[in-house]
Amino acid sequence: YLDNVAGHTGVMVISLTDDLKSLVFVPEFYYQGIEAMSAKTFNYNALVVNKNITADGEFGTDAASLKLPNPATSMTPGLLAEYHMNPTSANVNDIKAYTYIAEDKAYTRAAGPTVVANVYDHEANNGILKVWSHLTDGTLKEIATDDEVTVMALQVHYNTSAGADTIITSDYAAVKAENIAIGKLALAKDTDTETVLPSHQRHLWEDAATAISNTADYNIVFDSQGVDLDELVRTHINEVGGIDDEWDVNAADGLVEDYGFKYSYQLVGYHVGTNQTSESAHAVINDENILKPCMPVNGQQPADFNNVQQNPASNGREPLVRVLLTDTVSNEIAAVGYIKFHITDKPVKDEVIDRFEFFFDDVYTVDCSTNNKTNKLTWHQVEEEILAELYEQEGISKQEFHNEFTLDGGTTDATQYNNTTVKATPTTKYGVVSQTTADPGHEETEVLVWNWQNNDAYHWFNTAGNTSKSVIVRYTRPVGTVNQYVYVTLTWTPSAINTKPAGVIDNSDKISNYWYDKNSGVAGSGYSDIHANVETAYEPGSNDDFISDILNTFVGNDVTVTGVDPVYTAFQDNRLTSKEFYFADPTGNTELTPVTGASGTQYNIIVTNNGKTLEAYKVGDPVWTSQPIVEIVGSSVLEYQGKDVPASYACDILNYADHSELDVHETFTAQVYVEVKNCSYVPFDLDNNEFFVKFLRPITVKDPGETNFEDAETGGSTVKLILDFVDWRDHNFDDPNDTDGYNYYQYYDVISIEADMNPDHIMTNLNQADGVCDEPLSRVTGNIEFGFNQPTTAQIQGTPRYLGELWYRNNGTTVGNFEIKIPIEVTYDWGTIRTFVTCKIAKTIQN
Repeated sequence: YLDNVAGHTGVMVISLTDDLKSLVFVPEFYYQGIEAMSAKTFNYNALVVNKNITADGEFGTDAASLKLPNPATSMTPGLLAEYHMNPTSANVNDIKAYTYIAEDKAYTRAAGPTVVANVYDHEANNGILKVWSHLTDGTLKEIATDDEVTVMALQVHYNTSAGADTIITSDYAAVKAENIAIGKLALAKDTDTETVLPSHQRHLWEDAATAISNTADYNIVFDSQGVDLDELVRTHINEVGGIDDEWDVNAADGLVEDYGFKYSYQLVGYHVGTNQTSESAHAVINDENILKPCMPVNGQQPADFNNVQQNPASNGREPLVRVLLTDTVSNEIAAVGYIKFHITDKPVKDEVIDRFEFFFDDVYTVDCSTNNKTNKLTWHQVEEEILAELYEQEGISKQEFHNEFTLDGGTTDATQYNNTTVKATPTTKYGVVSQTTADPGHEETEVLVWNWQNNDAYHWFNTAGNTSKSVIVRYTRPVGTVNQYVYVTLTWTPSAINTKPAGVIDNSDKISNYWYDKNSGVAGSGYSDIHANVETAYEPGSNDDFISDILNTFVGNDVTVTGVDPVYTAFQDNRLTSKEFYFADPTGNTELTPVTGASGTQYNIIVTNNGKTLEAYKVGDPVWTSQPIVEIVGSSVLEYQGKDVPASYACDILNYADHSELDVHETFTAQVYVEVKNCSYVPFDLDNNEFFVKFLRPITVKDPGETNFEDAETGGSTVKLILDFVDWRDHNFDDPNDTDGYNYYQYYDVISIEADMNPDHIMTNLNQADGVCDEPLSRVTGNIEFGFNQPTTAQIQGTPRYLGELWYRNNGTTVGNFEIKIPIEVTYDWGTIRTFVTCKIAKTIQN
C-alpha cells in the first residue's frame, strides 16, 4: 500500500449482492497518454546476520555481511489499484482469489520479461474493493529507457450465484516505477535532548565492535520504566542517483510497514574486562519494543519484562541493541545498525514521570457574561488519582510533591501547554487554571481549579466540531540541571451544549387593527403588512414629516419574545438588551425590486448602512449613484426621505401609486425584520419576525370629470380646472367635514399645478372608431388650440380657491362631441404627482 508517499493510490469497487460482470480501471494519472498507476521500487543489497545472538552470550564482534553470490535485491512492496465494478452490489465474499496479469508491452518494439504481482490484502467498503499487491521477480519498464511499458490487469476469480466459477478481467493499465535505494539506519533523536534530528545526521554503528568502542548513544536511568526503541531509529534512503535523506520520521510512524518492511530489535550480549555477566543482560525488551534497565538473575537476563528488579547496582552497564530492517515480502534483511545505551543513577535529561487526565461533563449554556464556568478537582481526586499514583509508581510522597514540585506559571494563572512531552511549549490559554487548597479533615490538599469565562467558552463550543476542550498544565521538579515533569490534563466535554437560543414573536403580540394581510387594504385581515404614513394633518407639532414608529403596531409598544427554552435564562424576553428592526435585502425578490417612479423611471433597490437604509438607483446607472429612500432611525422609527426635494428618487417612487393601490409594484413596499439579542456575538433565532411595510402616498389628485368645454363659443371656451385633492386617509381638501376648517392645501404645501399643452402629449378620441381617448392630438389635427392659465401658489392655497383655467379655440369647422386628456402635474412638499384631466368638448353650438 503506497499511500501518499508514493503519490498514488487505487481502489477497486465490487458489488455486494449481484454477480460481478466487469471491472473498469480508474486512472491515477496518465503516463505519456496511457492510463497508469504508480509503484515505488526499493533496491538494496541483502544482508546476512547471526540469528542466534542472545543478551547473555559473547557477540562483541557481531556484524552483518552481504548475502552472496547475488546480494542485489529489487522489490516493489506495495501497489493499490482502483476499479469501477459492474454492478456495484456484487458480493465480495464470492471472490475466491485475486491475481494480476502483468506484461511488458512494446512502446516502439517487442515486449520482454516482466514483474510478478502478488495480491496480499483487500478491503471492501460501500461497494468499493481496495486490493493491495506486492511486485516481485522483475523490474518495471520505463518508456524513456526501455522503449517498453509494464501493464497490468486485475483478474477476479469469482463464484457466481448459480455456482459457476468465472474470471473477470479488468482493462490494462501502465505501472510507472519510482526507484529508491535503501540506505543506512540512522538515529532519529539527539542523544542528549531527544529532539528529532534533521536529515543527514549520523547513522547507526554498522558493527558491534565499533559501537562498543564508542561512547554510548543514549543514557537511561536505572529505574526508568523504559524507552521506546521505535522512537530512536529511522531509515535513510535516496532516489537512485540522488542524495541521502530520511525516509520515515522514526520507526513508530509505521511508514516502512506500508511498503513491506519492518524493524526488529535484539540485545547483543558482550562482556567487558573480567565481568562474568554480559552488559546486555542488564536490560530487557518487550513485544512493544520498549527497552528497560534491570538487574540480572543469577548472572542471566531475566525472562519476565514486567517483573524485573531495578537497582543502582546496574549503573555504568552499557547494553547493546541490534536493529534490523527486514523486507517482509522476501524475508531479506535490507539494513543493520547498532545502538549502545549507558545506564546511570540520575536523570540525564528532562523527563516526564507521569501524566494525569481528568474529565468534566457539566452542561454548557451561553449567557453572554464574563462569569466564570468553574471545573474543579476535588481533594479526593488529587489524593487518590495523583498523589497515590506518584507514590506507588515513583515513590514520591504527598509532602514531597507539595514541597518539591511547583506549578509552571504560578498558582494563580498556570502556564498551559500544547502537549505532555518534555518538549511541550506554552500555548494559547483557555481560561485560567489556578491552584487552591482544600482542607479535608485538617489535612491541606492542593487542588486545581479551571475557570473559563462564559463568553470565551461560547466562542469555542459554538464552532462546528468543537464538542470538547482540554487544557494541559505542568508541575516541575528540578533535579540538578534537568527537570522532572508531571502533567495534568483537564478535559471538559459538556453533556449538553446550549449555544443557540431561539424564540418567536406571536401574532398575539401585534395590535390586529394595525396589521393587514399581504397587499390588503382591510385592517385586521392578517399579519403580513403594516402601513406607514405621514403625520396626521394639523396634529400638535405635526409638519407633514414621514415618520412612523413600527412599535406603535405592537402591544405595549414593544416587541415581546416568547417560546424561549427555559435553559436560556439570559435570553428570556425580560433579559434581552436589544430589539431592533432592519431592512431585509430585496436583491433577487422581483416583488420588491425594481420599482417604478411617478415619472416612469425604474429604480433598483438596495440595502445599505448595515441594514438601516434602503437606497435606489436608476436601472442602468452605476450603484454608487444611489440615493436614500427610507431609513430606520434608532431601533424602530421609519423615516422616509426626500421631502421638499421634488426631483429626488424617494419622492418619485413615493408618488407612483395611490395609497389604495397596494398590489405588487404599486405602493412602495419594503421587507423588514426584527432582530433581538442579549449580546452582539450570540445570534438569536427568531421566528415570525419578518413582515412588509407599505409607504402610503401622502395625497392623491383625482379628476372629477367636471372640466368641460362647448365648441365655438364667442371668444372661445374657457373653463376653470376642477380637481379633487384627498390625503392618505381619503380626507377631501375641500370638504369641511373632513378638514374641520383647516387649509390642507397649505399643510401639504401644494405649490404648483401645471398642464402639459404639448399636442403630442394631449390625448383625444377624435377620429377614433372605438371612442377611446388615446390618440395624440397632433396626429389628428394641428388646428385646434388648447391652453392653460397657470395659478400661483397663493391662488392654490388661498380663498377662494383657484387651480387655473383651461381654454379651447375651434379651428373654424363645426364638430360633434369629442374628448381630450390633458397631462397635469401637481407639485407639493413630497414631490410631483402626475395625472390626467379628461375634458369633454360639446358639439358646435346650434349644430
